[in-house]
Amino acid sequence: MKTAIIFGGKSTEYEISCLSAFNVLENLRGHEVFKIGITKDGEWFFTSASNEDIKSGKWTEWDNIPVTIDFSASTFVKNGEKMRFDVVFPVLHGKNGEDGTIQGLLELLRIPYVGAGVLSSAICMDKISANIFFAANGIPHVKWDYAVKRDIEEDVEGVVSRFEKLGYPVFIKPSNAGSSVGITKCRTKKEIFSAIQLSLTVDDRIIAEEGLLNLREIEVSVMGNDSSDIDCGIVGRVKSAKEVYDYDSKYNDPSSSNILPADIGEDLRRKIADIAKRAYRACNCKGLARVDFFLTDDDKIYINEINTLPGFTSISMYPMAFAKKGVSYSEMLDRLLNFAVKEHSKNE
Repeated sequence: MKTAIIFGGKSTEYEISCLSAFNVLENLRGHEVFKIGITKDGEWFFTSASNEDIKSGKWTEWDNIPVTIDFSASTFVKNGEKMRFDVVFPVLHGKNGEDGTIQGLLELLRIPYVGAGVLSSAICMDKISANIFFAANGIPHVKWDYAVKRDIEEDVEGVVSRFEKLGYPVFIKPSNAGSSVGITKCRTKKEIFSAIQLSLTVDDRIIAEEGLLNLREIEVSVMGNDSSDIDCGIVGRVKSAKEVYDYDSKYNDPSSSNILPADIGEDLRRKIADIAKRAYRACNCKGLARVDFFLTDDDKIYINEINTLPGFTSISMYPMAFAKKGVSYSEMLDRLLNFAVKEHSKNE
């Protein structure tokens, strides 16, 4: 198949996308591969850069060719040549990649793509929308509240008071950001004020969540389109080097790790996997997603979020969870690409 791998992006997770793309490209077999990089400024280029230079971010130093799009022919264009791909894998994380934006573009071009559709991507990326959806479908979640920039500008004291009612500690985070960017654990009113300002540098809408103590972070890797083919990898637990599993501890601290299988009872792992499938179906996810949970000391389960394009780095839970189940990286990629083609053909 003619397969396009899109990476980079105008996102706070640009570097992670490049790392993920490296691993995807290294493990893709039997495809005619085209590499499309998006710079931090949002410029699109066809590139022949080596996988190593994509990994390091040096791909922008190559003699790259600008991407143009012919909407009348539903094709990408390279140096005047129209290029029709059989499938696209948008290895993009965060804004403009995981939020329905690029999915909408690919829908307009009528090109199959890996991952959830426009609405599902948008809902899962936006924490406020996702929480509303979880509540409507009876999926347990910790107590939460939210505010938009206008509310904060008009009455920041009132917003802080509302957030305090969730109890301490309380987590403040941007509604629309990935990889735990901008998240803060607050124990005082002063910290809430500071956390709100930090989150507003990332998004105009922020969310506050009850900070339960001694939580374990459990992640379930899900694959498939319809109920009959939805499968889960081995349920894993994240062992964070820090109190908050943020961007730095996730990608830069080697003492953070993934425990596979999660060191909890088998029945509990099965129960969490079942809830993950429920959430996946409720949000109409397609292809893949990683569903993240909090688990209390007394084994109460709360959903945290759904990542519709999870990381594919060498330390990412998603590929590790399926590898632990006996599915190689290459086989996993083939399944995802085939799911994309299958879903597109159903909608044609």
